[in-house]
Amino acid sequence: MITKPDTIFMRGATYMLLLILSVTLLTGCGGNAAASPEMWGRAEAKEVDINSKIPGRVINLLVKEGDRVEKGQLLACIDSRDIVAQVNQARANVKSLEAQTAQASTVTVLQDQTARAALNTAYAQFEKAQSDLALAESDYNRYSELVASGAISRQLFDTYRTKYQVSQAAYTQAQAGVASAEAGLLQTNVNIANEQAMRSKVVQGQASLEQVEVSLDETEIRAPFDGIITTKYVEEGAMVSQGMPLVAIQDTMDNWVNLKVKETELSRYAINQTVELEGRDSKLKLSGVIVDISKKPEFATYRATNERSDNDIITFNVKVQVNSEKVRPGMRFRFVTGDIK
Repeated sequence: MITKPDTIFMRGATYMLLLILSVTLLTGCGGNAAASPEMWGRAEAKEVDINSKIPGRVINLLVKEGDRVEKGQLLACIDSRDIVAQVNQARANVKSLEAQTAQASTVTVLQDQTARAALNTAYAQFEKAQSDLALAESDYNRYSELVASGAISRQLFDTYRTKYQVSQAAYTQAQAGVASAEAGLLQTNVNIANEQAMRSKVVQGQASLEQVEVSLDETEIRAPFDGIITTKYVEEGAMVSQGMPLVAIQDTMDNWVNLKVKETELSRYAINQTVELEGRDSKLKLSGVIVDISKKPEFATYRATNERSDNDIITFNVKVQVNSEKVRPGMRFRFVTGDIK
């Protein structure tokens, strides 16, 4: 029969054993949790400010925050009256330059034809003068011999001498006529150069017209992609300067989650790796693909503890592309699975 002190001793031993087992189990659970901490990331999305390329007054603002828009949809209109006037002026300038160019071309053709006709006439006159001079010179030489021998009278010889002198003068004049006609062709070259200069002015005028037409197109602000209006910066009637934002658009199908991965675990992740994520709402589960692993470390680090004498561990950003309409920027997501090893 067991005495009362023995019973008390056995109960105390049992309690001590249970306490040791409880501490051991709790310590083991705590160690596993520390070994595998949860990794959370923050969601981001493609969002751009839609700016005004030209200054002016907003006469129409056709969207509000929360509106869904399609690519190319008209969002706002800037007062375009001044630019329309500039476009009309540029178009009139181009037409005027084109008319001047056509006129210069016509003048070039006419003057060229006239100069070539004059040159042909000058050549014909020169050839005739050259022939007349040759005949007059032959007669002069022949009658010079006759007058010297007394076969003809001095009066008759003087007649042929005068004819020879007239032919010489005509020949000299014909030479000058050819030179003048050839100079007329040089004017044609000048006219062609002027015509080319006019064509260059037409090109410059057309470039100026295209520039103001682009500005006219910019008075209509359109959505660059499908998305949702997240911010409206101005109201109708407001004056905006160049580069001032009007609204912000978020692409609901271009979003991602940034995870901060410790350098000691970075080798477990790779580009094009598929991973599973879970939101704070456990019902929100996403699948994504790693599209970028940063080459630069983040400022956030895991600090060492003096008790363990560990080194500081830096982190690198791992970008997981999810492209889900369920994602909103700022949401937190927990990494679930997807390790390579």
